[in-house]
Amino acid sequence: MKKKSIIEIIVILILIAVLIFLVVLTIDEKKSKVQGPGMDQRRTLMQENKTKETTASDVDAGETASSKEINLSEYNSNLTINEAGTYVLTGSFKYSVVVNADGDVTLILNGVNIESTMTAAIANGGTNVLTIKLADNTVNNLLDGGSSEYDGCIFSYGKLVIEGNGTLNVNGKQEEGEGIASKSCDIVINSGIINIESQDDGLNAGGSGGSITINGGTIYIKANGDGIDSNGALTVNGGKVYTIGSSKGGDAGIDTDEGFTFNGGEVIALGSDMLEKPESNSKQKSACFELSTAVKSGSTIEVKNENGEIIISFEAKEDFKTLIVSNEKVSDEKYSLYVDGEKIN
Repeated sequence: MKKKSIIEIIVILILIAVLIFLVVLTIDEKKSKVQGPGMDQRRTLMQENKTKETTASDVDAGETASSKEINLSEYNSNLTINEAGTYVLTGSFKYSVVVNADGDVTLILNGVNIESTMTAAIANGGTNVLTIKLADNTVNNLLDGGSSEYDGCIFSYGKLVIEGNGTLNVNGKQEEGEGIASKSCDIVINSGIINIESQDDGLNAGGSGGSITINGGTIYIKANGDGIDSNGALTVNGGKVYTIGSSKGGDAGIDTDEGFTFNGGEVIALGSDMLEKPESNSKQKSACFELSTAVKSGSTIEVKNENGEIIISFEAKEDFKTLIVSNEKVSDEKYSLYVDGEKIN
């Protein structure tokens, strides 16, 4: 009888503990509903629900181009190009060049300075091909700002081609904006000296499968996102490419959805993680390094072969933990990485 009473007491105590636990759980759930998600969840929701402040329809058409020879210094508003053809741009202004033509357009940049405070410096709102040609021996400076659907300093809904023998400096200052970007269409770079700095990806073919092809030129990219990001493929056939992704984590020198191939030229790609290796069908070999500790900005980097010969050397312009290098000297042999003269890998 005494033993039975003890068992009953234990059962009652267990039931009371279960009831208390259920009550506390219910109170916590109610608090959660009232208070909403935690800080991390709220931050994620804010990012997912965030919309651009300036939509395409918000961008003022401004004045319409009436000549194929355009001095931007003569305009006090955005400039819209509505007709297909070739246009030569000179001068400076603090607005945007908007292309909205019914056919292909070529813009010859002949020493321009364009600064936009609310959207892309150059925006192609149509699906036509936009070719940007850099006039020989000229320096052309582009800068954007704000938060816009045209979320690149150069942005295009159609195929984008960049070529010429001048210099193009692209400073992508938009919030979460790219340097040079397309929406679901290809980007082709044939020539030119192109310097890109951006708040997000440096060179981005977004949407549902835009690809990037680099046939020539000298391209320097320093991005707060991925250096080069293609939702399709990336192909490098020539030129010199130095691309740096953000050192903060989660970004790469090169990031693609459909892989990338090196068929020529020289590539140096630095990132914080996410090491993606070139496709095996590349005509030119590569050396890839993934490090446990970051190499500091300002370090002298050398990649040497088994005989101690330097295959490629450069100065790190940002901290990095992943490295891809490729040029005509790289073969199937093993390579070592040296930082300030010391072998680390």
